[in-house]
Amino acid sequence: MAERDTLLAVLQSDLALAGLILVFSGLIMSKAETYETKRGDKYRYLAAFGAVPIIVALASAWLCIEAIGGNQWNADHALSALRVVLSLTAVYVLAYIATVFT
Repeated sequence: MAERDTLLAVLQSDLALAGLILVFSGLIMSKAETYETKRGDKYRYLAAFGAVPIIVALASAWLCIEAIGGNQWNADHALSALRVVLSLTAVYVLAYIATVFT
């Protein structure tokens, strides 16, 4: 089982990433509102795609909370869930970069 301190660190990371992505998605959505063309649609879709890593980060945080409560399966998979969140965040950033430069 993962140590309690490790689980708390993973929990903090999950919640911090969810918050940062939420703010970033909001900024993208406000940028989409300035465009009335198809370019604005691309930004709207990108902002909506931001919900995916946020939901996964919150699910990962839930795993950590349950693991701190003593659930062995959640403790074993908490770090893997953080890896998934980081991967989805990287894909989201790459999608943003691709949208900006096209």
